[in-house]
Parts: sequence; C-alpha cells; structure tokens
Amino acid sequence: MNKNWVSKKTDYNYGFKIATLLKDVFKGVLSPNFNSDDSKKLLLFLKEFYPQRWERLRGLADALGIGIDSLYVNTLCLAKLIKGACTAGFCAPPVTKDGNIYLFWNIDFFKAAQIVGKFFRFYLFDVPGYHCYLAFGIPGLIGVPIINEFGLAVVLASVGMKDGGGKGVMDAEILSLCMERSKDINEVIDIYKNTKLASFPGVTGGSLLNLNSIWADRNGQGLIIEHSSHHRHFELAKDGILAIANHHQFIRELTGSPTPDELPSIAGSYCRLGRMWHLLRESKGKITLALIKQFMADHKLEKEHVNDYNYIEPIDDGTICVHYWHLKQYLREGNFKRAIETYLMGKTVGSIIIEPKSLTIHTCSGNPCNHSYRPIYLESALLHKKFPRIVNKPMNPLLASLFKKTSIGLATLLERVLS
Repeated sequence: MNKNWVSKKTDYNYGFKIATLLKDVFKGVLSPNFNSDDSKKLLLFLKEFYPQRWERLRGLADALGIGIDSLYVNTLCLAKLIKGACTAGFCAPPVTKDGNIYLFWNIDFFKAAQIVGKFFRFYLFDVPGYHCYLAFGIPGLIGVPIINEFGLAVVLASVGMKDGGGKGVMDAEILSLCMERSKDINEVIDIYKNTKLASFPGVTGGSLLNLNSIWADRNGQGLIIEHSSHHRHFELAKDGILAIANHHQFIRELTGSPTPDELPSIAGSYCRLGRMWHLLRESKGKITLALIKQFMADHKLEKEHVNDYNYIEPIDDGTICVHYWHLKQYLREGNFKRAIETYLMGKTVGSIIIEPKSLTIHTCSGNPCNHSYRPIYLESALLHKKFPRIVNKPMNPLLASLFKKTSIGLATLLERVLS
C-alpha cells in the first residue's frame, strides 16, 4: 500500500496535532494498566500493511510522551469494549419509492459500555492527500468511519468465528483504509482483495476486531463483506436490498461462525437478520425514509428463522429494536448466568440512517421505538470542510477516573468471555 502514501511527515503530523488539541481527553482515556498479548505482533503487521496509520499513531504517541506499543494496547482494548449485537441493512432503487439510497444501522451495546461512548464524538478525518470522511470515536485513537466526501458509506455488525489469527490488519483499520482511499464499491473490493487481514478467534462477537459490513455508494451499489483470516466473500446487492447481523450468512462453514446449536445466544442474530430480510423483501417499491424508521423500531420476533436449530427459549435479542426483554425475569428466578449473558448481549442504544446521495445522516440516541431521529446535513462538512474538526471540551476529572476504571474492568471481563 506504500504506493498511495502521501508522505510520512503528513501522517505523523496529523497524529501529533490531534494529541496536541485533545491532550486532556487522552489523559482521561488512556490507561497504563491495559494489556494484550496480541498487540505487539498486530502493531508490526500494521506497520507493514498500513504504514500511514502506524505513522499517525507514532505522532500521537510522541506528542503524548508515551510509547507507541502502550498506545496501541489501548486501541485494541477499546476495540474489544465496543461489543454489540447490531442489525443493519441497505436499499436502493428500484425498491425505494422515493428513488433514494439508504444504509441503516441499529447499534446495540450492553448498558455499562455506554460510559465508553460518552467520550466518543463525531469528527472529520481531513488529511491532505486522502479522502475526507466523517467518523465516530476518539480522533487518532479509534474510530468508526461513516461516510466520505464521495458518498461512500458503511454500516457494521460484530461477528464471532473460529478461523482467527492471520498476519494482517484488523477490521477497525481496514475500514479507515477503504474510506480514505475509495470513491465507490469497486475500489473497496480492490483494497480488501489486496490487503492481508487478521481476525480475532472466538465464537462470540468480536467487537470492532471482527465485523460484517455493508458498503454503499452514490451510484446505488451495495455490498456485504464477510471475512475471516483466510476466507473472504463479497455479496453485491442483486435486487437492491441487503441485510447483516452478528453471524456469517455466506461463508459460515468456512469461518466457523456459530449457529444456535453451538452458541444458543446467537439465535437472536438469526431472528433479527431474518426479520430484516423479510421486511425489505415485502416492502419492495414502497420503501421511504419514514418506512425505514419503522423497520428500526420493529419489535416482532420471527422464530421461524431458528426452527432448524436447537435454540433455547426465550430468545433475548431477537428483535431489530432490542430491549432487555427478559433480564428482570432471570434475576427474579435467580438465573444469574442467563442474566449476565443477556446483559452482555446488549440493547439498542442508538441508530443511524445514511443517505449517500445527499451526504445526510439521521441519528437517534436510544431505542428508535421511543426516540426521534435528528438529521445532520454533511455536504458543507465533507465538501467544504466547514465542520468542527474536533470538539475539544475539557474532560471532567471524575468522569475520566470512572472511564478508566470501567474500561479496564470491561476489557478484563471481555478478555475472559471472548477467549
């Protein structure tokens, strides 16, 4: 990928500048107590296959006065914290009534992980020589790309698999690589095909380390990408609709992505995915923004999608709009093991609908069934760079301390659960 390098100095300076502007934020977020056995080898792979990102981290680390190894450990641990049971979809003409293109994404986390989200913000990645894009996260450290200046957009869902390892970059990194280099779906496919990938082995969803993704561009093309360390699959939208959840649909037998027979808690993913496909197929030619908002607030549980498996009743996260449907019941019954499993599956904490053609996103904080969406018009931000690049608000010392304690505890818990 070195042929696309603008300059080492440009990338290094970006990281250094971010650290200078957000020094108080990083002091509140970074912890010396994180550890990860994978971090050193993954950092070496990052330097080899995505050196631009490595240089940005080096600039960030130098400005903060810490080692790049220590900084990258924090990145990996935060990626493991952002664990959820998301559901996402895509639709484009001719299935949309209004002729628009839509990507939509319900974001599900377990409740305690919301403390992490309090320190995330929308920010603009704007480095000379690369495509400008909007992301959500902690600038320079960890972020989820959403849409770039050419209308290329992505939505995600974590996924577990047995085929882990590999010598390459993680999902959280290749997303940014694609967003800063690509204008359309074809260029995304080219990057994925020519970049070595690494995956995190574990049958539960691997947070930002393992991801299913749907990409869309302004031409109306839609694409699902499923992959492990040694297998990858590209599923184009043949009839204008796509959907993903927290398991592999197309290469499950190759990757070891679990079924409800192997992992009873994954039954909810099968129900959510089946329900989303059902809604999209039965609504062809009628889909509008208003109808998509109804999809995201949907509470119908379709158990027919797990009839061929030995799943366990009740199914906890089987609706597109996820609530803690049975958590209180488990606690009353003293079924603490099931209560913890249900809690970690999470609930819907936010939702995003993206319109690539108009460079617009609609955001909802909370369950879409009882919270409203707010439109954010991004044309000025992405094309004319009139967006606050970084929101640099002082961090409350008490919140910073709570963040560190919570994030370390959650990282330790997830390390045990996912191992």
